[in-house]
Formats: sequence, C-alpha cells, structure tokens
Amino acid sequence: MLKLNLAALDREEVEIHEQVAADDPMWEGSDVRLVEPLQVDLTARSVGDDGVLLRGRIQATVERECRRCLTAVRQPVDDTVDLFFAPIGEDEDELGGEVYPLPARGQELDVTEAVREQLLLRAPQYVVCEEECRGLCPRCGTNLNETACDCVSEVAPSPWDALKQVKFD
Repeated sequence: MLKLNLAALDREEVEIHEQVAADDPMWEGSDVRLVEPLQVDLTARSVGDDGVLLRGRIQATVERECRRCLTAVRQPVDDTVDLFFAPIGEDEDELGGEVYPLPARGQELDVTEAVREQLLLRAPQYVVCEEECRGLCPRCGTNLNETACDCVSEVAPSPWDALKQVKFD
C-alpha cells in the first residue's frame, strides 16, 4: 500500500503518488466515510543520521452527518502534511507526539497508519449542512428543515418558578 523503499532513499529523494480506495480496510474503525479515493502525494528524504522526512499533500472528500439533522454532508480535505520518522530508542517516550517510530530493521517503511492518522485529524469532526439548519424535533424526530411537527413543547418546572410569583410594588 503506502510503502517507502528505504534503500532507494539513501541515494535520492523518493516520491510517493498513490490513491487509497474509499473502501480500503485502513478506514475500518473510523467514523470517516470517503466519497472518493484519498490522493497521497509525498516526497521523502533522509534527515540527519537516521531520520526520514515525508512532505506533501493529501486530498479527499469525506462524508459526515450534520450534527443537527443527520443529513449527509460532503466536505473536502486538502492539506499539506509533514511526517517525521525517527529510530525508536530504548525509551519510546523520548519521541514526541509529532514523530513516528522508524523500525530498526527492514528495507521498507509503511506510512499507511501515519497517513490515516493525518486524514482523520484533518477531517472536520462536526459539520452542519447549512447555518440555518433547524435540526430534528427532540420529541418525534421530524426533520424541522422539511416540515413542521405538531409537538407541544413542555416547559419543565424550574426551582426559579417561585420567583415569578413575587410582586414588586
């Protein structure tokens, strides 16, 4: 899938131009639905003694539910990414949150999980179909953008109701 040949990276920069299908297993367990394949364009280069830096762009269109009326809303995701991989030391906590672990052995680096994480971080968490969205009726579930419902809203008793009875002369 999204793999980088580390042996080729020793000689020159390596480019990754891939598309990840919307139904790829890497999206399982996430609440993000892709409408179209994820386009990944990255350039990798060696940094320092053992580090690998990938820079580039990810592009996709994700579908989320409107947080008010649950209508499907499509949102574009188009952003630059910087992924830094460094060797894992004895203490894994020495790597900061922005650094991904680089395996000690092997000729290939799988960047699939890092790209997945970056898309999930950039996908909008809460979307609204339109700013004037009226949402769903809390009693009957009717979409108030399409029709009005006949529900009567009940006002719950409040401990402050007694103050409404106070008369000031």
